[in-house]
Amino acid sequence: MKFKNIFLIAMLFVFSNQCFALAVDEWEYKTITSTLKATPGCKTKEKATKQASTGRRFKKYAKLACNNLGMGWGYDSAEHKGEAICEACEEEEEDEDPGYSCYMKDVVIKCKTVKKGW
Repeated sequence: MKFKNIFLIAMLFVFSNQCFALAVDEWEYKTITSTLKATPGCKTKEKATKQASTGRRFKKYAKLACNNLGMGWGYDSAEHKGEAICEACEEEEEDEDPGYSCYMKDVVIKCKTVKKGW
């Protein structure tokens, strides 16, 4: 009885699509153009530009742009980083230098997913 159950579970695993998806070496690619989210808060222009265009924040929002394509789409690479657009934050005191919030416009991102079908 136990052998029958173990054999049944093994056969379900072998013939399930989840098992084949792990061993697939074929990918579908799609290139999209997106505008990434602005940096939070108000910072100096150099700091806000650097935060928007590099590092963990850039990859995070590039991944979210790929995920918006649908289930299973993931980030592969950034083909073109786009341009940084900085906007001055609205502050009540006009004597000080205004802080800036920057975002990346027209970023070209390459997304990938596992090729569907047999």
